[in-house]
Amino acid sequence: MELIDYIETAAKENAAFHLSNADSLAKESNTLMNMLFVGAGGALTYFVALSDKGAALWVKIGVASVAVYLFCIAGLLLYKCLRVRPMFPSSNEPKNLSANGFPLDTIRSAELKNKQASIDANRDRNASVGIWLNRCRALAMATSVLFAVAVLGVFLLDLCDQAMA
Repeated sequence: MELIDYIETAAKENAAFHLSNADSLAKESNTLMNMLFVGAGGALTYFVALSDKGAALWVKIGVASVAVYLFCIAGLLLYKCLRVRPMFPSSNEPKNLSANGFPLDTIRSAELKNKQASIDANRDRNASVGIWLNRCRALAMATSVLFAVAVLGVFLLDLCDQAMA
């Protein structure tokens, strides 16, 4: 096996890894999106039920805040992780490889440069999606903190109203 054969094999495996990684990130993003929609929809439904029953304002504000917050995270996830962006294939099209008049080694060398550019672009895309997926997960984990802050805000506003009265 020549060195260029080894390099081409390694490049093909590396490119396939990054494409597989992109698929895994998309699946993880879709799973989180589904959980966010279930949570936001449940909070919205609960808010409507609380409104019908005449529940305390602090509960309604807290639950409504959670619903809006989860829908906002879902929008961020959609924009940063699930938006369709270019993915580069692990190999070139045959029509681009049939360069008449060039020796095979020249074509293979040029193709390795193209493959490296594709690997770099796919790696950078996956890194960005992974970072934003983790951020959205962390934001989702902070939902209970948001509820507490919203409820605390309602109590503080109520205290201010009572003090001014």
